[in-house]
Amino acid sequence: MKRPFSKRTALGLFVALSAGACVHNGNLEQVRARMTQNEVVAIMGQPESSMHSPGRDCTVYSVVKDFWSRVPWNMSNKYYVCYVDGRVDYFGRADQPDVRISLKQ
Repeated sequence: MKRPFSKRTALGLFVALSAGACVHNGNLEQVRARMTQNEVVAIMGQPESSMHSPGRDCTVYSVVKDFWSRVPWNMSNKYYVCYVDGRVDYFGRADQPDVRISLKQ
């Protein structure tokens, strides 16, 4: 007789699938000022979503938290990478829009 999925199995499968779509923190650290969007996609993979406004395009990525910061209900943070004229201008945490990392030098 087949046993149905237990809650533990279902939760483990959900976490594994969710984490599989995330980017690791080390990839985010490779993003540099003036990179093209294609260069960022080569490092980070396809973005989860994107936003457009006049003169600016921003993409959103889920970045896996380091091991000690993870909790079962929150294993990643959202980050955005914004482009002006097709080149990286700045990035930061999406849930903390006032704390962004400027890449201008």
